[in-house]
Amino acid sequence: MMEHGVTERWMRHAFQKFGRFLARHPHAFLLSSLLIAGILGGGLFFLGNEGSIEKLYTPENGQGKVEREYVRTHFPINDSEHFLPSRAVTAGRYGAVIIRPRREVSDNALEKAVVDAVVSLHTNISELVTQELGLRYADVCAKWQTNCVVSGLDLLDFTAKSFPNVTVGYPWTSLPGGLRTFSGAILGDVTLKDGAETVKKAGAIKLVYHLRSSQEEDDRRSEMWENAFLEKMADFSSDVITVTWSTSHSLETEIAEMTTRAVPNLAAYTVSMLMAFAVLSCVMRDPVRSKPFLGMVGVLGAGMAVMATVGLFSYCGVMFNNLVAAMPFLVIGVGVDNMFILLAAWRRTSPRRSVEERAADTFTEAGVSITITAMTNALAFAVGAITSFPGVRIFCMYSGVAVLFAYLFQINFFGACLIYDGIREHQNRHFLTCLPVPLPTQADRSGCCQRSCCTGDAAAGAEKDGKDHNDHLLMQFFKNYYGPFMTKKWVKVAVFAMFFGYIGVGCWGCTQLREGVPLSKLAGDGSYIARYLDQDDRYFSRYDVRVGVMVTERLDYWNPDVRDRLEDMLADFEDTEFTYGKNESESWLRVYLKFAEQIPGLNLTDKTSFMTGLKEVFLKTPGLDRYSYDIHFSEDGSEILASRFFVQTKEIDDTLREKHMMLKMRGVAKNEPVRTMVYHPAFVYFDQYTAILPNTLQNLGIATVAMLFVSLILMPHPIHAVWVTLAIASICLGVVGFMTLWGTNLDNISMISLIMCIGFSVDFSAHFIYSFVSAEESSQNAKAVHALYSLGVPILQGSISTVLGVAALSNAPSYGFRTFFKTVFLVVVFGLLHGIVFLPAMLSCLGPKLKICKTTCCTPGEKIHRVTPAKSTTELKEICREGAVPPFSLTPVEGTINPAYEISTERGASPFPTILTPD
Repeated sequence: MMEHGVTERWMRHAFQKFGRFLARHPHAFLLSSLLIAGILGGGLFFLGNEGSIEKLYTPENGQGKVEREYVRTHFPINDSEHFLPSRAVTAGRYGAVIIRPRREVSDNALEKAVVDAVVSLHTNISELVTQELGLRYADVCAKWQTNCVVSGLDLLDFTAKSFPNVTVGYPWTSLPGGLRTFSGAILGDVTLKDGAETVKKAGAIKLVYHLRSSQEEDDRRSEMWENAFLEKMADFSSDVITVTWSTSHSLETEIAEMTTRAVPNLAAYTVSMLMAFAVLSCVMRDPVRSKPFLGMVGVLGAGMAVMATVGLFSYCGVMFNNLVAAMPFLVIGVGVDNMFILLAAWRRTSPRRSVEERAADTFTEAGVSITITAMTNALAFAVGAITSFPGVRIFCMYSGVAVLFAYLFQINFFGACLIYDGIREHQNRHFLTCLPVPLPTQADRSGCCQRSCCTGDAAAGAEKDGKDHNDHLLMQFFKNYYGPFMTKKWVKVAVFAMFFGYIGVGCWGCTQLREGVPLSKLAGDGSYIARYLDQDDRYFSRYDVRVGVMVTERLDYWNPDVRDRLEDMLADFEDTEFTYGKNESESWLRVYLKFAEQIPGLNLTDKTSFMTGLKEVFLKTPGLDRYSYDIHFSEDGSEILASRFFVQTKEIDDTLREKHMMLKMRGVAKNEPVRTMVYHPAFVYFDQYTAILPNTLQNLGIATVAMLFVSLILMPHPIHAVWVTLAIASICLGVVGFMTLWGTNLDNISMISLIMCIGFSVDFSAHFIYSFVSAEESSQNAKAVHALYSLGVPILQGSISTVLGVAALSNAPSYGFRTFFKTVFLVVVFGLLHGIVFLPAMLSCLGPKLKICKTTCCTPGEKIHRVTPAKSTTELKEICREGAVPPFSLTPVEGTINPAYEISTERGASPFPTILTPD
C-alpha cells in the first residue's frame, strides 16, 4: 500500500541530525543568533510611522476613491476663492467646535447668554495667532470670494443680531436678503415648536472653521493654525458653555500619541508577566531539573524576533503603524509557546542518555510539530497580506515575518541555551549556583529542607525502561487524572453535547454580525477627539451626510423629456428610507427653471436660449453663482458634459445605516436610465463596511485551503489533515459568533484576529492530533491519554502565555487594543477548548485507528505488505489462525524512522520496518 507522511519522516530525520549538530556546536548558534538580532535591530534607527486613517482603514481600491477622482476632475474646488463646504471633494483641513450650554445655565443654546458666549468664543478663535509666522485665521481660511467660510457663522450672526425677536427655522432658516442657510447641520439636539418647522430649543451649536489646503504651502500654514487652535481650546474655559473640539488630523494625531503613550507601559507589563510565568512554569522541585533561566531565555528569544522584524521592515522602508503596535504582544506570547513544546519534549527524554542524544530526541519529537505551526501561522499571515486593506496587509507582513523569526530564534538561540542547561543537568549541578549537587543518597543525614531543595539526581527518575518518570506535576495530572477522566463514556457524551451547544451559539452569533468600526471608536478613551466625535454622532446625525448625485453623460437639458427623466431620477433618490424629500434637496435645474419664469422671453426648450440664460444670467446672479460649480461645461461652453445635484440623508446614526445608505444610493444610481454616480467624502470610509466581510471570507477560505495543503504534506496521513481542517472551521465559527455576542464588530482589527485564528487553530489541533496518531498505545483511549500527557501541559502553558501576552491590552485606553484582546482571547480559549476537551473525546471515539498486519506479520522478520485493523492481541491471533502467533508486544525500534517497531515474541525480537498507518 502507499505510504503516507514521507515528508514528516524526512523532517524528523533532519531534526534528529540538527539536534546532534546543535549539541556539538551551541556556541556558534548562540553567537550567530545574537549577531543577526543585533544587525537587524539596528533598523529601528530608521523607524517611520504611518498614521493616515484613510490609508490604513479603507480598502485600497474602494469605489469611493474612484468616485472622488471623478468629482475632483469634473467639479474642482478652489479653496482660496470658491470654497463651498457642501461641494468639498475631501474633508480638507478645518477646526471645529461643538458648543453646549452648561446645565446650571440653560438647556437651550439659542438663549442670549449662550449665544453671546458663542460669539465671544468665535472672536477668540478668529483672533488667535500662531507662534510661528504669526498667522491668524484670516490668513489661512478657505474663502468664498473674499469672505472666510465658517460653517454656522451666518446663522450665529443672524441669531445674535435678531434678539429678542428671533425665529430660527429647521432644517432651513431664512436670512435677510432672501438667502437661506441649512440649519440642520448647525443645530443639534433640536426640539421644534408644535406643528411648525421652527426651533423651540437647541441643545448644541456646531461651528466649522475651514482652512486652505489645495497647495502644499497653504496646507503647511493651515497645519500651524490647527496646532494653535488645539492649544487654545485645551486652555478654554467658560461659566456659560462647554466646548468639544477637533481638527482635520486630530484623530490620526491622537491615535499616534495614544499608541506612543500606552505601548511602552503595556509592553513592560507584558514582558514582566510573561517572564514571571515562564520562569514559574520551568521550576520543578528538583534543583537540577529546574530550568527557570530557560524560561527567561524563551521570552528573550521572542523579544529578539520582534526587534529583528521591526528593524528589517524599517530597513526596507515599510512604515510602522498603530495596528502593528499590537504585533509584539502577540508574537512574544506565541513565541514562548515553542519554548514550552521544546521543554516538554526534553523532559520526556531519558536523563541517563547523553546531552547529544537527548537533543536529537527532543528535536526529533518537537521539531516537526513546531515547524508545522510556525509554517501555518506564517502562511495564514501571508494570506492575510493579500487583503485590500493596507493596514491589515502591513500588520500581516510584520506578524508573518515575526512568527518565522520567533521560530528560528527558538530552535537556534533557545536551542543553544537548552544545550548549555542540559550540560549543567547532566553534570548534576544546581540551576541557580551551577555547583555540584549531592545525590539524595549522599544527603540522607541532612535536614528535610536541604534534602528537598539542595539535592537532586537528573537520572533518578529514569527507570529500567529508559524513560523519565520524574514528570512535571501538571504532566502527572494530565496522565493520571484528567486523561482517564476524559475517556469515560459519560464524559464523552457530555463533551459532545457541549460541542454541539458551542456550535449552535456560534452560528446564532454569526447571524448577528455587524461590520465596520465608527471612526469615533478609534480615538483613545476620554480624549478630546473622542468627546467631540461622540457629541457629533449624538447630536448631528439627523442631517449629516449630503450626497452628491452626478449625471455623468452629456444630456440635452433644454429637452423637456430629458428634464422629466432627471426629475424622476431625483425623485428616486429622494424617496428612499435614508433620505428626506424634495424640500431638503438641492437642484440647480429646479432653481433655474423657477428663476427662468421671472425672465420674459426666455425659451427653455431652445438650446441657445437655455444655455445663454444659464451662463449669462442665472450663474452670474449673486447667491446663485454657487451653482456654477455643479455644472461641467464643454471647453467651448456649448454643452453640459456633466452636472450634479444633492439629496439630504436622514438619521445616519450607526455603521449599519451608513453602509445601507451608501449601498442604497449606489443601487439607485446603477438602476437609473441616466448614467449616474453618487459621492460624499465619507463614502471613502464607508467602503470598509462593504469590503470587510468579502475580504475576511476570502482570506479565511484561502488560508483554510492552504492549511489543508500543508497538513497533507506534513502530517502522517490525509485523515489527519481533515481533522485539522475541521478544527479550524469550528474554532473560526466560534470566534466570529462569540465576538459578535461580546459586542465586537467585524472590522480591520477583528479581521486580523480571524486571520490569526487560522494559524492558532492549527497550533492547538495539529500538536494534539500528531501526538495522538504517533502514540505507541493500541487503544484509542490510551492514545488520547498519551496525547494529553505529552502535550496537555505545553498547550495549556502556550495558551496562558498568549493570553498573558495580550492581557495588558484589555485595559488599554483604546477600542482597537481592547478589540484585539477580545478576539485573541476567544481564539486562544476556543483553541484550548478544542485541544484538551473536544479533540480528546472525539478522537478517542472517531479518530484514526492503527493498522497491523493480517497475514505476513505472523512470521518474525518478514516485511509487512498488507494491513487491516486489529483491536487486540486476541483478534490478531484469530486473524493469523490459532496457534500461529505466540503472545507478543510492540515496542519502538531505536534509530529507525518512526513508526517502525519490533515484534517481541516467545521466539525473540525481530526488528523490521513495520509501517503502522491510520485508517
